[in-house]
Amino acid sequence: MRNRTFAMLGVLALLAASSAFGQQNLRVDIPFEFHFADVVMPAGQYVVDTEARNIHNLLSFDCDACRVHAVAIPYAVGGRDVSSEGRLLFNKYGDTYFLAEVWVPGRIQGMALSKSKTEHELARVSLPARTGQVIVASR
Repeated sequence: MRNRTFAMLGVLALLAASSAFGQQNLRVDIPFEFHFADVVMPAGQYVVDTEARNIHNLLSFDCDACRVHAVAIPYAVGGRDVSSEGRLLFNKYGDTYFLAEVWVPGRIQGMALSKSKTEHELARVSLPARTGQVIVASR
């Protein structure tokens, strides 16, 4: 009986360790309000989970202090090199930011979000001098 208990505890420990290694969370401080998955997210400290609920290709943003949670389904974008650090890429139109891409350390592919109707409209009417991209690195 005792051996079975230790064997079961060993199996549970291995399962917990393997699921922890599979998770790819980024911690980022985003200093501005931004759009993500049709939700306006406040500035704050976020945990970005790239495999939310153990579903590959589900992107989740959580800010405990802000009491905000949102999820989206991204699509893969290729890179030239393996990303050495996590980073978020935002499209900027005037003072409005839209999350465009998420890059996780150790991966050659990033995750991108489709442009919303709001972003398409702002891109169409914004002056080129007031548009650009902003990168926020993870901690």
